[in-house]
Amino acid sequence: MPIDSTESLLHSLRGSKLFAPTALEALAAEFATLGPDPEAWMKKLVEDGRLTAYQLRKIVNGRAVDLFLGPYVILDKLGEGGMGKVFRARHERQKREVALKVVRDQLLSKPTARGRYEREVQAALALHHENIVLVRSAGSTDGRYYLEMEFVDGLDITRIVQKYGVLAVTEACEYARQAALGLHHAHELGFVHRDIKPSNIMVSGSRHIPEAAEPAFVKILDMGLVRSIGDEESERGLTRDGTVVGTPDYMAPEQAKNSRIVDRRADLYSLGAAFYFMLTGKPPFPEGTALDKIICHVDRPPPPLNATRSDIPRELIRIVDRLMAKNPDRRYETALELAEELKPLTRFGKANPVEKSVEPPRSKAKSEAETRADEPPTEAEAEELLPVAIDWCDHLWTVAGIVIVALFAMLIFTLVMRVAHR
Repeated sequence: MPIDSTESLLHSLRGSKLFAPTALEALAAEFATLGPDPEAWMKKLVEDGRLTAYQLRKIVNGRAVDLFLGPYVILDKLGEGGMGKVFRARHERQKREVALKVVRDQLLSKPTARGRYEREVQAALALHHENIVLVRSAGSTDGRYYLEMEFVDGLDITRIVQKYGVLAVTEACEYARQAALGLHHAHELGFVHRDIKPSNIMVSGSRHIPEAAEPAFVKILDMGLVRSIGDEESERGLTRDGTVVGTPDYMAPEQAKNSRIVDRRADLYSLGAAFYFMLTGKPPFPEGTALDKIICHVDRPPPPLNATRSDIPRELIRIVDRLMAKNPDRRYETALELAEELKPLTRFGKANPVEKSVEPPRSKAKSEAETRADEPPTEAEAEELLPVAIDWCDHLWTVAGIVIVALFAMLIFTLVMRVAHR
């Protein structure tokens, strides 16, 4: 029913089952001072945090039933992808806030797909690392499958770049370093993500910038869950020809040929492409269709990083080039090796020896050594230099003597030759 009065609003709130009867009576008494305008009441509900804007829209549209899933109350929608929708939710019994991923029904319509999904979810529950979003549990209710994950209050890399622009070298390197540490943990347990991209790398806390009040924490999303879903059904944002899983903008060349047989080095390539996005604001090959992009990843080098910006050190260009090598054998062997190489590039300030790609210009002011060179030596320094000067004088006299003897010999030789010719 349309919300055209405070009475109809109270009726809808009562039907939502989000408020106990006594709480609703107290709310009505409190809001009476706002007058008969339901819009003012709805604005106050959101401002006071009694409802989220998402919840209010569902109630107004008569879809309050969508706000409940098993033991969870849905608070907000965080995103949507090929695998399903992600919500911010509250576990009513345990009183904790979580991220709830609800898997698309059609992806698990076949028993074989459900079996593989359940096995890989159980494996994903074993992933415990500070740089991987924790999967706490999985379940189903009324035929709807969901995953409970830790809620990360932050922004993914795509949104950070959209909001703030391309990242500083140190900031991009720190995010890539932490992502590499998370990948290394997963790779050691036999997982290959196969869909590393900026939107799957979340940053919480503060950004990694000099004025930050707290450190940045990077979390990888969907670790261990892409393969079980992607191989069975096509997903929005993913490309497949029967075997291909991944996002074309960030896909490794070998993954485009057969995503079932790729190893951890494919994740490193994708991390390199995501790294490229952090530094330039666009993927390596932004133009064309999905097929065009895949062909470029297979056959063409991306535009050079230093063609876009001049402050990228040669060492970082080398790192990104190695990550995005077409031949997997030329990439890093492990993500940990990458993380170690990136560590010096994450530090702030001039003390970082690799921040400069060229030798800095010499100052016009004289250095201390140059100033000292212009001054006369002290008496003590003169005494130290005297033996050296005498030694050099001895050498000079010796050389002069040799030269004189040689000239005298040449003169004698010339005279003898002249006498002989007469």
